[in-house]
Amino acid sequence: MKELLHILPALLALCLCVSCKDTKAKSKRIVPVGILADGDLAFRRGTGLLSHVVTSASKDGVYSHVGILKQIDNEWFVIHAVPDEPDFEGDTDRVKTDPLSRFFAEDRAVRGAIARIMDDSIAASRAAHTAWEIARKGTLFDHDYNLADTSQMYCTELVEFAYRKADICLSEGRRTQINVPAMGGTYLMPDDIAANKRLKILYSFP
Repeated sequence: MKELLHILPALLALCLCVSCKDTKAKSKRIVPVGILADGDLAFRRGTGLLSHVVTSASKDGVYSHVGILKQIDNEWFVIHAVPDEPDFEGDTDRVKTDPLSRFFAEDRAVRGAIARIMDDSIAASRAAHTAWEIARKGTLFDHDYNLADTSQMYCTELVEFAYRKADICLSEGRRTQINVPAMGGTYLMPDDIAANKRLKILYSFP
């Protein structure tokens, strides 16, 4: 029994490694891009430990991440602030512009949705442009999760800030109190934004 306990961590690591490889080999999800518009919101529930912490701590526990859609050169991208998803060796955690297929790839999302703020396409387009400008500046990811400092941003902070610039408060003041080790405090969570009743779900999975 002692020998088995000794090798269990190694076996677990091997299983996780194989699982990740198998997941990455799966086919891409097909999103109906013909219905999309600049400023639509892309929500996902991730596969990692941080995503599990976020959804477990959140009241509704549906989504752990959110970004803004923008069409660039006839392709759809998601602008989002994300840690631990480097594009190259030495890449910093920052606000990124990722292809929609990558954002919803099966190794990154177990659940997802695209939603639209209704009756204000001009504001949505302005919000998408603001988010794109923030990404182009190389804005870093906010590991302190400080909404009062917009020099760095985390995912919901980016989305909320971009829409506020377009005179829309997506969160409507909602915040989530979290009391877990290393993440205690009041945060703006993806579910705080998803609860906005002006949002209409255009696409979702699974």
